[in-house]
Amino acid sequence: MMRYKALIPGATGMVGRRLAEYLAATGDWEVVGLARRPPPEARQGIRYIAVDLTDATACREKLSAIPGVTHILYAARYDHDSRQPEPVDTNTAMMRNVIEAIESTDAGKETLQHVHLVQGTKYYGSNLGPFKTPAREDDPRSLKGNFYYDQEDYLIERQANANWTWSATRPHGILDHGLGIARNMTMVIGAYAAISKELGLPLCFPGTPENYRAVYQCTGAEQLAKAIAWMSTEPRCANQAFNITNGDYIRWCNLWPKFAAYFDMPLGPVRTVRLADVMADKAPVWQRIVEKYDLRPVPFESVALWPYGDFLFTPHWDVMSSTTKARQYGFADLVDTEALFIELLDHYRKERVLP
Repeated sequence: MMRYKALIPGATGMVGRRLAEYLAATGDWEVVGLARRPPPEARQGIRYIAVDLTDATACREKLSAIPGVTHILYAARYDHDSRQPEPVDTNTAMMRNVIEAIESTDAGKETLQHVHLVQGTKYYGSNLGPFKTPAREDDPRSLKGNFYYDQEDYLIERQANANWTWSATRPHGILDHGLGIARNMTMVIGAYAAISKELGLPLCFPGTPENYRAVYQCTGAEQLAKAIAWMSTEPRCANQAFNITNGDYIRWCNLWPKFAAYFDMPLGPVRTVRLADVMADKAPVWQRIVEKYDLRPVPFESVALWPYGDFLFTPHWDVMSSTTKARQYGFADLVDTEALFIELLDHYRKERVLP
């Protein structure tokens, strides 16, 4: 008998996909994934349900029929133009629709034990400008609201009259080997390097000089999945939020020479460009690369999300979170971020996605 039954909204995103696969592999979890468009091929141990989380009626019809859910592990977010602010009301309504659909039956109220919410360092205003670092979980919220606050406030209010508890993770710079994920840092770097090399250019850092030297942090998707499983079943973590990162810090100025060596390229200087602009006409270059190295025929528009690269490489301030609280509560896993980048690049080469 499996001990838990997880309902994972957002099960096809970078976080949700890895979380679903990690839990299914443990043997302790029955996993049900929710997505607007489930994958065409089933993954072992995961049942998928197609549902539009913005539709409260559809959620109630489909989710109230799922028996025995013990955990809602919420990793969904509204798909939006990355150049626009993420909609607060829509993201909060989506989470509310899921929770209230499960609670709409007496059985759901009885079996639900825990609700987990995946947040991020935008909780501390990391996207707005310089902020207090290392950020701690009890730091005050920023003056400018975001959907993390509304979702968390809803959970706290709802949990006060419920039998379940809640928790939240706050990762940053999520890294994973999955394909077809839009906000994929490794693919942005790898595709940029491959195109630069094909054009006979050195590997220049495309961001700002300040960003090149600033402190940054990443979270491996499997590291995050382990942390979510831990805090969702550890009683001491009830009604708490935790920063979850790899546990180390990086600077691009230290990593960029290693990326240049990996792709056998000379290291260039910092040359600040807007990737969304300079990559707009590079589809023919990518096609040459695909043919030259016999890569998978991934369409250029699906290779990397260039505005995401601009978002990554523009801020001039440090991004640092304290993971002391997680270690004090019992989660001490660490990941070497530099080694993880190389591991992911190796994976994409093996899968014939990068040359």
